[in-house]
Order: sequence, then structure tokens, then C-alpha cells
Amino acid sequence: MKILHRFMLKQFLSPFIIAFVIVIFTLLMQFLWKYIDDLVGKGLALSVIGELLLYTSAQLSIMAFPLAVLLASIFTLGNLGENYELMALKASGISLQRIVFPLIVLSVAIGVCAFVFANNVTPGATLSMRTLIHDIQQQRPELQVQEGIFYNGIEGYSFRIDRRNYKTKMLYGLMMYNHTKKQGNTQVILADSGEMKVTADKRFLEVTLYHGHSYEDVVDAKRPARKNKNYPFRLDFFDRQVFRMALPGFDLERSDGQLFKSSYQMMNLAQLNYTIDSLSQVLVTQEDQLRKIVQPVYRNPELVHQPVDTSLRTKVPDNFREEFDKQSKSKRQMAIQEAVNSVRTQKDQVAGLTYELDDKSKRTWKYEIEWHRKFTMSLACIIFFFIGAPLGAIIRKGGLGTPIIIAVLFFVLYYVISMIGEKSTREGALTSFEGMWLSTFIVLPIGIFLTFMATRDSSIFNQELYVNYMKKSLSFMFATHRIPRPEVDYTATSTDLAPENMIVKLEELSQHCKLYLEGDFRKHMRFSKIWYKQEDQALAGIADRYDNVRAILQQSNVDMIRETVAEYPRAALHNYKIKKDSSRQVMAAGIIFPVWLYLYLKAWIQKYSLRNELRNIMGANRNLMNELNSIL
Repeated sequence: MKILHRFMLKQFLSPFIIAFVIVIFTLLMQFLWKYIDDLVGKGLALSVIGELLLYTSAQLSIMAFPLAVLLASIFTLGNLGENYELMALKASGISLQRIVFPLIVLSVAIGVCAFVFANNVTPGATLSMRTLIHDIQQQRPELQVQEGIFYNGIEGYSFRIDRRNYKTKMLYGLMMYNHTKKQGNTQVILADSGEMKVTADKRFLEVTLYHGHSYEDVVDAKRPARKNKNYPFRLDFFDRQVFRMALPGFDLERSDGQLFKSSYQMMNLAQLNYTIDSLSQVLVTQEDQLRKIVQPVYRNPELVHQPVDTSLRTKVPDNFREEFDKQSKSKRQMAIQEAVNSVRTQKDQVAGLTYELDDKSKRTWKYEIEWHRKFTMSLACIIFFFIGAPLGAIIRKGGLGTPIIIAVLFFVLYYVISMIGEKSTREGALTSFEGMWLSTFIVLPIGIFLTFMATRDSSIFNQELYVNYMKKSLSFMFATHRIPRPEVDYTATSTDLAPENMIVKLEELSQHCKLYLEGDFRKHMRFSKIWYKQEDQALAGIADRYDNVRAILQQSNVDMIRETVAEYPRAALHNYKIKKDSSRQVMAAGIIFPVWLYLYLKAWIQKYSLRNELRNIMGANRNLMNELNSIL
């Protein structure tokens, strides 16, 4: 074996074993949560509980194998990628196929072992588990009486309590029906309080009642029952009364498992094939029997081309109608009633055969589902490797966080699709092959695609790739933009730098801004101008005046003016236009309402940001004009 092969197998086996144990433990916790009510309070020995967990672990292993392979493959390749070991191997000229080749062989071996295990070990383990659970459920419990609910766990008695004090173990508001005489509800006992405890040998239950009374109908079994069912009545009062009830069968009695041996989950492939073949023959026989009953009577489109049985018609004479009319009314009614009864009998017979056929068909589907499951779950080990290994090589994230999240997502996807296919098969919507292999047909292309992308070192999980794609796809959201103005290189003259001339230019700029805002603002900033790329001449004129004023102020020799210019607003005053080649996005914006609403809000924000810029310019101009007037 090559050094690379040993290295890869060593990197894979440890995560696989750990993942397998974790998955088994998780599934066992789910199993215990499901059967917790049947296990608590039974007085079971640790050996019995351990035996049950062992059988359950063997039964759950068929689900643990694929998930463990998926986890281990993602973890192994993810760690190699994160530590740059995978990159170093590729840089040395070793392809990804050669790197994971020993893991491919190992995953195939795990799949074969899973199949052998599911065919030879799982049926026996499942049989033993179901038998043991049945025996435990039949076990007499140590009394678990709940508040407000009648408890019938003790043969011959029925209990109900109002409330319980868990510290003192006292019961309050106790009602007990005594059915030991098997004569119905002839005795009922009511007590203010009481307590229950099991004897040390766990063979009897002692019930002590305080301050109560009992009602009893005195029935004499030797006398015949009265028609009016009136019996003598007895009422007893007591301060303390003790009942001792036997708890037979408290020790766990083990059955031989023959009760569940015929279940489809307890069979291997040979037994399943035999059972399916037997049920198929029974179905064929019953279908022929149903066809013989239906064909002479009912007009069924499926039986049009079948030969018609005319033996019944030959028994009817040609003059039947004439002879029938000659009979008396009572005889005619009797004949009609007999015919109706005959038809009803035949209808019931057909309905019974149809129900039996449906029942046997559903049973056959269950056996076929289990037959296919042994192959699909084993093949899932190989498929999940070709999902996990490429994912690990592409994502390049090790540790327990990312691999577990991704593995659980894929396994849940596979499991949900499997359940959908199995449910469809049980209902007859899909054949057993289609339903059980549906998840494989869906997940297998994903594995092939990921393997292909990993071989090409694709960056399909690169976030920037998808961000850029989304930006490109949603480019209509950025359809509008500001058109930058050219840089202004203006040399101010001595006349321009005179304070009185500066005041004139500032006042003209403020006047144009005021006119633009008050008179023509809504017209100039109509959305049609933005969408159809119409230039706003008025806004362009204001922008030119603003650039000239700012250039003059910056070249002033007055220190006060220079300090004020530093705080002068840097307004954009851009024209908003549609980007080039964005006409299709604009058309989509006009058709699709949410997109149109977004673009409308964007233009509205741009419109009012321009208004704020113009108002800031007007305010700064007022301050400058006040300072210039003070100089003069």
C-alpha cells in the first residue's frame, strides 16, 4: 500500500468511527425518548436495558452508515483543504481522483458491509428488539397514577386521584372501582386521602385509604338477574382501610418472538422474495376469482375484450316476462325481493374480495419496500461519499461545525425524499421501485455534479461569485446614476475678486436656486426625464454658476473669505440618468410593480437629496454675503 493511501485511510477512519458512534447515540436518544413511558417504572435490570440498546443499535446501524460516511468524507477533505495539504498534493502532480481513490474503495466496502449487515444481522436484531419491547410493554408497572386520569394498570381495579404530593407521597381525592367480582361497577370507594406502595418483594401493591366511604350493590350470583336490575345497596364508612393487590407477572417474561417473525422488517432477501412471490400468487388467484364474479353481471370497460359467460342467460326462458306478469302480486314481490337479496349478496362478496385484494396489495408493497430498502441504504453510503468528498474539497473547512451542518442538511434532504417516496408507494401512487429509488435518482446527480466541479477546482461556494452574479442579475436596481460634471479650471480676474462682484454672483446663484425650487422644481425633476435620459438644462446652468462661484471664492486674497469657503457646501448637482444598456431593466420596472415601486422610491430619494443640496447652497450664500457686506 502506498504512503498516500495509508495517509488518506488514516485521515478518514477516525472521523468515520467517531461520526458513526455519535449518530448511533443520537438515534438511540430518539428511541429512548419515544419509549420512555414504557421503560420507566418497570424495575428492569441493567442487563435487560443493555440488551435492548444493543438490539436497537444494530437496527439503527443501517441509517448510521450513510450519515457517518457523509460526515467523515466532508470532515476529511475539509481538513486537508483548510490545512493546505490538499493543495500541496495537487501541486506535486497528484490529481484529486488519485487522492481519494483509497477512500472510494473504502466507501464501496462500507456499502457492501452495510448491505450484508442489513440482510443478515438487522432482521434478527429487529426481531429481538420488537419482541423485547413487547415483553416490556406487557410487564406490570410500578403504579404510575396521574392526576385526573383513571389508571387501569392493576387487574380488577381502576384508580383516579385529584392531586398528588410528591414530597409526602400522599394522594388526595382518591376514587377506586373494584371489579374483582367481575359483576360490573358494583363497588366504588371514595377517600379523602391515601397512599400506595409496592411491597419489598414487588409482588403486591398496598393501598391505604383514609377517611372515606364505599358504595356497593349487593348482587347474589345464585339468583337469576332481575329484569329491572334493582339490587340491595350498602354504604360503609371508614377511617382507615387497607387493600393488598397482587401484581402477577412482575418479573419479566420472555417470549420466543414468533409473534413478529412474519413481519417484513424481520426478513432477509430470500425470505422477502419468497413472501412476495407467495402474495403475488394469492393476488392472481383472487383477481381471477373476482373477475369470474364480476364479468357476467357488470359492464366493466377493462373486461370488454374478455369472453362473456352466457351460461346464466341460457337458464332464462324466452317467455319469462309473460309468465312473470301472470303471477300474483305477492309472488312477484317475493321474486323481486329474492333477486335484490341475491344482488346484494353478490355485491357484498365483490366488496369483500376487493377489500381483501387491497389489503394484500398493501402488504405486498410493504415487503417490496423493505426489499428495495436494503439496496438503497447500502448504495447511499457510496453516493454520500461522492457528495461529502467534493464538498469538503471545495469548501475547505474542517472542524465539526461546517461539516455537521452540511451533512445534516443533505441527509435530511435524502431522508425526506425517501419518506415521500415510501409514503407514495404505500398509498399506491408510485411503484415500489419508483418510490424507493426516488431519493437515489435525485441525490445521485448532485453527487456527480459536485464531483465534476471539485475535479475542475470550481469556486461554486465562493461568496463573491454569487454576490457579483446577484448584482448583475439585479442591475435594474442600480439603473440610475449621477452623471459627473467635467472639472472646471477657471482663473478669476481682479474684477471677479472684488467683494461687490462676489456679492452679485452669490445673489444670482441663490436666485436661480430659489427659482428652481419654488417654480420649476417639480417639472424639472419629473421621473420621465430620468427614465428617458432628458438633460435638465436649468440644473446644468445652476451647476455651472456654482462651479464659477466656488472657483472665485477659492482664489480670493481675503483671509476671512478663504476660511468661509472651507465650510462652503460641496454640492454634487448632478443630472440623474439611466445607465447605458439599461432600457430592458427600465421596461421591467414599468411592468413589475415591486420593481417599479423600488425605482420610484429611489428617484424620489434622489430628487429630495438635490433639494437639500440647493437649500444648503442658498444658506451658505447668505452667510458669505453678510460677511462681504461687513468688509465693505
